[in-house]
Amino acid sequence: MNNKFFPANFMFIIMMILGTIMSLSSSHWLMMWMGLELNLMGILPLMNIKSKTFEIESSMKYFIIQSMSSSLFIMSSIYMYMSSISMYSMFNNSLFSSIMLISLLIKLGSAPFHLWLPSMCKQISWMMLYLILTWQKLAPLFMLSFINYNYVIIISSAFISSILGSIQAINQSSMQLIMVYSSISHLGWMLPMCYLNNSLMLLYLLIYSIITLPLFMTFSMNSTFFSYSLTEQNNYMNKENIFILTLILSLGGIPPMLGFLSKLMILNMLLKTNMILLSMMLFMGTLISLYFYLNLTMMLTMKSFYMLKSNNITTNMKSIICLNLLGTIIFIPMIFYAMNIFNKS
Repeated sequence: MNNKFFPANFMFIIMMILGTIMSLSSSHWLMMWMGLELNLMGILPLMNIKSKTFEIESSMKYFIIQSMSSSLFIMSSIYMYMSSISMYSMFNNSLFSSIMLISLLIKLGSAPFHLWLPSMCKQISWMMLYLILTWQKLAPLFMLSFINYNYVIIISSAFISSILGSIQAINQSSMQLIMVYSSISHLGWMLPMCYLNNSLMLLYLLIYSIITLPLFMTFSMNSTFFSYSLTEQNNYMNKENIFILTLILSLGGIPPMLGFLSKLMILNMLLKTNMILLSMMLFMGTLISLYFYLNLTMMLTMKSFYMLKSNNITTNMKSIICLNLLGTIIFIPMIFYAMNIFNKS
């Protein structure tokens, strides 16, 4: 960050965190909307730290989309309040309830409302992209879990996100666009858990954040290398390639890595609730995404002739690699606990 204005940056980070916490801890739709707006006002200045032209353009795109979805959310909640005389329970199948649901899907960047996300994210820094793809999804996902109607919209958006995000990532050469479309595909796995089991949804988002944080940090430290397309990359990356390949394969869901565990628990829950068709669609989306993950690992492997010479790899990278390789064994008690919560309810 810019050290000259670091106190202001710290204040904006606190605003972003408190906005999400306000949305998560409120049972009133108006307070949830206020939390979303506070979160938006906190992250916008953080997107303009370097004050570059493309960052300002991206922040304006993000502001316009988020403001439009927030306007749809508050307007639909007001109309539903006028019909139900309550801001706490507005559960019906009216048109305005569908608009409220769609506004949250727009905030998440879920397909088919995802077209703003790639055009905006390809021009921002890696760490801001990480915040948008992980932290910014937390509040809208839990707000979707508070809505107990219009399941068809959520399920349709889930399998469209899984299939469309995987297909659109195949022809991409930019690393940032590949990560964005990969996030859209992973979002398709989290959406069905909004009304089945919040514990599994939070655990999936946590595992996704654990995998992508070191990956995005590596991309950020080598931004001059990863700003180029895959066809223009050279032999710059050598010892860190084995670290990157492990994280990419974990994102793809290769067993026995940590990413495989998150998909396995979602599939188990969907099959327990007899959602066979949705499970097949999500599984097909994973197979398509596995194609470009393996293609990406092959490109990184062939571009570096010293990939296997990883004797000087740092201890932190070794520990993260072990976490991804042994994640299935480490997190099994947590999965059993989350599934027992669902079975008891």
